[in-house]
Amino acid sequence: MRDVVIGFYSGVLRKLLDDGAIALSDSVLIVCAGPQDEQVVRDLGFQDCTLTNLDPRAASSHQDAENLSYDDGSFDIVMVHAGLHHCFSPHRALLEMYRVARKRVVAFESRDSLLLRCAVKLGATVDYEVDSVANGRGGVAETGIPNFVYRWTEREIIKTISSYDPTRAPSARFFYDLRLPIQRLARSGNAVLVAVSRLIEPTSRILAALFPKQCNEFAFTITKAGALHPWIK
Repeated sequence: MRDVVIGFYSGVLRKLLDDGAIALSDSVLIVCAGPQDEQVVRDLGFQDCTLTNLDPRAASSHQDAENLSYDDGSFDIVMVHAGLHHCFSPHRALLEMYRVARKRVVAFESRDSLLLRCAVKLGATVDYEVDSVANGRGGVAETGIPNFVYRWTEREIIKTISSYDPTRAPSARFFYDLRLPIQRLARSGNAVLVAVSRLIEPTSRILAALFPKQCNEFAFTITKAGALHPWIK
């Protein structure tokens, strides 16, 4: 599943690069960063990246995503991948990212959906990442307390930014994808699993196309170049 996750991560960034929304020459800050982030930005060819984390073992620069030490607009792009839900206040961390960004925020997090809530009820996924804690680390804010998996909705993101920056209407884009372990099933060598993978794959693509907001991959980007409200001078 690691390659699958990186695939969505890289894929969204490639779309933003192709659209001209971001550039390889942009200065980039990544909060809650780790080796996976380093691999993705290196493979894509970003030239000026600062990777930060509360855990000094994960990144070379120590920063608290909820209380960044940088000045307003210090970086062109500020990104996070699966890190906001490890914060005591995911909203505060998102707003710190927005404050420090000069052009754009890019975030990859879970989306709150009916399908995911059903998956929690069935035990297919969790609300608290108990298994992520080891040796007193890996939980909320890198403590030994398992973090709650905060999942977002599009409307919530818009409201959060609108409250923080009431001078302009937020300009946001959302990305979705449904990722199932099809290749892993196909490589298993088990004839039954191979048959199941071939049956599921076309169905999963149809479901993703018809119900994108029920997908298990979610990303969003917020630009700071939106027009001012007409009542702002």
